[in-house]
Amino acid sequence: MMAGEFFEYGMITMKKALFLALMSTIGLTTQANDKLSYDYWQFGYIHSEGELTSDKTGFKIDLVGSFNESTYLRYIAQEQKADIWTDNVAGEVTAKEYSVALGWHTPMGRSTDFFAEVGYLKQDAEGIIPGDTYGNDEDGYLANIGIRSRFAANWEYTVFAGYRDVEFSPYVDEINHEDDNDSVYGLETRYYFSKLWSVGIAVSEEATGLTSGLNLRFTP
Repeated sequence: MMAGEFFEYGMITMKKALFLALMSTIGLTTQANDKLSYDYWQFGYIHSEGELTSDKTGFKIDLVGSFNESTYLRYIAQEQKADIWTDNVAGEVTAKEYSVALGWHTPMGRSTDFFAEVGYLKQDAEGIIPGDTYGNDEDGYLANIGIRSRFAANWEYTVFAGYRDVEFSPYVDEINHEDDNDSVYGLETRYYFSKLWSVGIAVSEEATGLTSGLNLRFTP
């Protein structure tokens, strides 16, 4: 086995081990942190930098509902559009992604939680042309870990890192594709201007590139 193949095999094995470890933790139960809610509806604007495309803009919906004091279900739907150019052919691609994840959280302190999520994601695109560098029509799985903290009465932050495992459609340019990064990480800061409403600003490195967002959250 060549050194490159051995390294690639090791990375795949490590990522699968992380995924299985996250799945095993979700079955645990613990005491809830009453300063952080896992029941909310969120809608926002997102922007991702383009490399071989124009910048990508769109929206993101994030719905979370708790089962008990330690587990929750999270549904995310997002859509972004970008102009693409391949072999002197121009077009506009609309890329959509839907995911459903089971989450688990446990307190690290009076107002801080550790969380882990595993789930399924589906990608769908409109306007793809052969050799496209953006947009995909496949599915796969995701795994996330992170920390949420209500560090002041009206302020909260979240830091996270994750992994995505999705195949590429045969008609896209996999080598130059803008979604070839399977690792994600980011930071969000949130301000609560009432018990029910808050606004958040997020910056993250996603499969689609460096992404920023502004969102409004309702916590019933």
